[in-house]
Amino acid sequence: MKKYDSHGKPFEYPTLVLNKSEYAKIISEINSNYDLYRGKKIAFHSSVGEDNCFYMYYFENHGFNDYNIIDRFGF
Repeated sequence: MKKYDSHGKPFEYPTLVLNKSEYAKIISEINSNYDLYRGKKIAFHSSVGEDNCFYMYYFENHGFNDYNIIDRFGF
């Protein structure tokens, strides 16, 4: 199923499904640091996961609070 942004524009890549709490945490962190991602179509956000491991989240950016998490890489 294709995911759309708040303006009805489809995201280009398939969505990585995260559990609700992890998704909420990452979206909140991206929103809090949005100036780092403003104007970038694709961006990376690093964070500590619920398992206390470090991850890099790869996402499409269609504007503030309008993101599509594409992938997550552990490091």
